[in-house]
Amino acid sequence: MGLTGIQIFKLLPKTNCKECGVPTCLAFAMNLAAGKAELSACPYVSEEAKALLSEAAAPPIRPIAIGSAENVVKIGGETVLFRHEKTFVNKPGLAVLVSDAMPAAEIDAKLKRFKELKYERVGLILRPEMVAVKNESGDAGKFEALVKKVKAETDAALILISSSTEALTAAVKATADRVPLLYAATDGNGEALAKLAKEHKCPLAIKRTASKPFRNFRIS
Repeated sequence: MGLTGIQIFKLLPKTNCKECGVPTCLAFAMNLAAGKAELSACPYVSEEAKALLSEAAAPPIRPIAIGSAENVVKIGGETVLFRHEKTFVNKPGLAVLVSDAMPAAEIDAKLKRFKELKYERVGLILRPEMVAVKNESGDAGKFEALVKKVKAETDAALILISSSTEALTAAVKATADRVPLLYAATDGNGEALAKLAKEHKCPLAIKRTASKPFRNFRIS
């Protein structure tokens, strides 16, 4: 919550109705600011105030999903930085990296290991969820073939890594149903990749160099 308790209190109806479970609107505002209450608990808050408070309470990073079906990795949506403040919403995702410059035997071994790695710990099944496929060769056709192979042989959520818009376009068309993460938009290809991500409803990573600020881009 980006607002203080007093700022939130000014937006509340100040009826002290107690229907939210606490004695006063001020107490409720303090609970909201501390993340100990939900705005929906107040039955009389105005729509205008609700919109302002909801925006202020939104996580700094919007939640996104990579993958589909039962193997989905969710990131973002967190409102805290440290576990002692509040439970994290999403667990970290684990990925295996393969490259289209690797020998076929090495790729097969990595995919085999990906499928075999699975551990049970305190009732949780721990396993890698993602395969990052890197276009290291610079060959769009070779990259697309590897992406299709990974998709066919695993249930992995996919991260598609290439500096080539052509390569990423071909790869995402073959895997859009898996909702892959596209990596990465730069100052040179940002417009094209933003349109590609929007067309296929895929998340898009943004990369910049320390020496050159990233230019804003937008899509209509």
